[in-house]
Amino acid sequence: TWNVVYVDSHDYAPDEVQFNRFSKPQSTWAENLSLMFTHRGIPCLFYGSEVEFQKGKRIDEGTNIALQNSGRAYYGGYIKGDITTTDFAEYTGATGNLATSLSHPLAQHIQRLSKIRMAVPALRKGQYSLEGCSGSFAFKRRYTDAETDSYALVCISGNGTFTGILNGTYTDCVTGDQKTVTDGKLSVSCSGKGNLRVYVLSTEKTPAPGKIGDDGKYIYTSTAKNIPDPVWDGND
Repeated sequence: TWNVVYVDSHDYAPDEVQFNRFSKPQSTWAENLSLMFTHRGIPCLFYGSEVEFQKGKRIDEGTNIALQNSGRAYYGGYIKGDITTTDFAEYTGATGNLATSLSHPLAQHIQRLSKIRMAVPALRKGQYSLEGCSGSFAFKRRYTDAETDSYALVCISGNGTFTGILNGTYTDCVTGDQKTVTDGKLSVSCSGKGNLRVYVLSTEKTPAPGKIGDDGKYIYTSTAKNIPDPVWDGND
């Protein structure tokens, strides 16, 4: 509940040289985000990362380069426009560059991750464990309090197998698939870099929310949605 996690910032990037904005493939960013929004800690995004703003650019060269050519360039043009919001990733009436930015594949990815995270208390506040978890980025999380009992199994970018888990009925937040566990074992199928499965146990205090959001380029049931990178109006 206190640990803020991030991939890049105003003066750090995870690339080898650590001086440039994140420059790896977009699918790598999507995979990072899937882990950030489901594992421990509070996800933090540097402005513009959701649209690969200034991708690969030198973060800061002081007076040696113009600010607009650096990784710290002014970002406001990308969010010019109007919008009416009602909840996490729920909005209407988006206009201008703001609407364009929100249509970016990574922005869409983050919107769905936000919805899933907010619907499953275990993803926000739960203890995590790797015990009995095998596969691709496979882990389990649980959070309980006087009114909550939230238990989730997660795998990212590949299949996962979970043993020694609680028996009961699990529903995947991505596909809506439902599985009943009677022997403490659950196998999960998942493919695609950045794609994930979040099987949530229905408990007496906290029912599983079911499928959340619509399929996109990186989170999907069986086929990735083709979402092209957007083009802004030139005044970004």
